[in-house]
Amino acid sequence: MLKHGLLALGTVLLVLAGLTAVGCSRAKAQPLLDPAATYAKAESFMTARKYTKAISWLQKVNTAQNRELRAQVHLRLADAYFEQKSILDLAEAKGRYQSFLNAFPLSGQASYAQYRFSQCLQRSLNKPERDQGPTFLAMGELRKVQDLYPNSPWVDEANVEIAALEDLLSRDALLKARFYYQRKSFAAADVRLRNILRDNPDWEGRDEVLYLLGMSLRIRGQVAAGDDVLARLQSDFPESEYGRKARKVLNRSGPASEQPAAGASG
Repeated sequence: MLKHGLLALGTVLLVLAGLTAVGCSRAKAQPLLDPAATYAKAESFMTARKYTKAISWLQKVNTAQNRELRAQVHLRLADAYFEQKSILDLAEAKGRYQSFLNAFPLSGQASYAQYRFSQCLQRSLNKPERDQGPTFLAMGELRKVQDLYPNSPWVDEANVEIAALEDLLSRDALLKARFYYQRKSFAAADVRLRNILRDNPDWEGRDEVLYLLGMSLRIRGQVAAGDDVLARLQSDFPESEYGRKARKVLNRSGPASEQPAAGASG
């Protein structure tokens, strides 16, 4: 009986030894991937715009011994999620750009990460006449590119996008000013019109802004001040629709106002 027990034990040990050998051979068949080669493979998928595959390969890159490579992989993962454009991917990209800035603030790529972080915010902008809070947030992040990285190649891109956001805010303010003007809430209209002239003094749509402001002042009995604004309008935009209207008013061949003064408020 002891003999049979020893034979059974021997069989078990042989099986375990075989399993160990198989496990070792499999481990040897799957060596660690070379970080540079793995990263190059990921980049090839990025170039081909196969972002899901790029993400998979980027996650395989062993960056334990290479901080510079770790930073680059971190950034390219953010880029890959950013390019996929879904709401969830955009949220992932935004978080990764922010964490890159926190982890690698002195990186030569920090200005790029800051710029792309602002672009994530820009994808959530609202149309004029709706809440412009996201627009102000995006603009603030773009201004960080200007302020924190003045020598960065991304400053020119930031300048262009800031101008576009200023245009959006001006259009929003003008639509709201029209609304108040048409409802004879001239004080509310004036605030928005003056804000446009202050914040975006070179805006191409300011001829209508000047016209509404000048007429609003006249309607409220501030004729001299209104005429000064209309004179500026006529000088700056002599051939525009609003410039011609201003000329008629100043020459007294047009209406003194386009709203009954008695109904004015503000």
